[in-house]
Amino acid sequence: MAGRPPQHSALRRAFGAVFDWAMGKKAVGKDAAGNVYYRWFEGSGAERVERREVQWATAYMYYDPKDIPSEWRMWLRKQREEPPTDEEMQQNTVKQAALKSRVAALEETERLRRLRQQAVGSPDQHVGPQPDVARFLQQMRTSKTGGAPAGAAGERQDQRAADGSPASPSPSSDFKPETWQPGS
Repeated sequence: MAGRPPQHSALRRAFGAVFDWAMGKKAVGKDAAGNVYYRWFEGSGAERVERREVQWATAYMYYDPKDIPSEWRMWLRKQREEPPTDEEMQQNTVKQAALKSRVAALEETERLRRLRQQAVGSPDQHVGPQPDVARFLQQMRTSKTGGAPAGAAGERQDQRAADGSPASPSPSSDFKPETWQPGS
């Protein structure tokens, strides 16, 4: 196989090089980390299949698959036909550096915003509205007849009597759930 680790003996490395030559393996590129990428074909005619592999620059079994650039990873998985060029790799490196600097600037802006927010004492906007406990307790105290908050019906009748308007029962006070029928 291509990519014999350097800790193998010279004889084994020579045998591996001869085997690679016999298989027709060709180096198609190298990345910034020193990994070398190979291509060869197996079979003949309509059954000919292209194979791709990487020779890791690190010691045997001490590699991380995330160390492969995304362009080379796509080529190895046959998601792209041609291997990436050096110019393409350099352009993507520049794009990644620009993206990292923009992310760092955004994180710093967000950190400063949170510090200002803590200094002022305002609640965080992303948490959502805080519950109003007093309103909740008021809603929980219901009258036995209509489900209105306790004292609300009496206050309404007292207000109407003070205005001089006739006191009429609220629509919710005459509602009886057991008498209701669909369509009525």
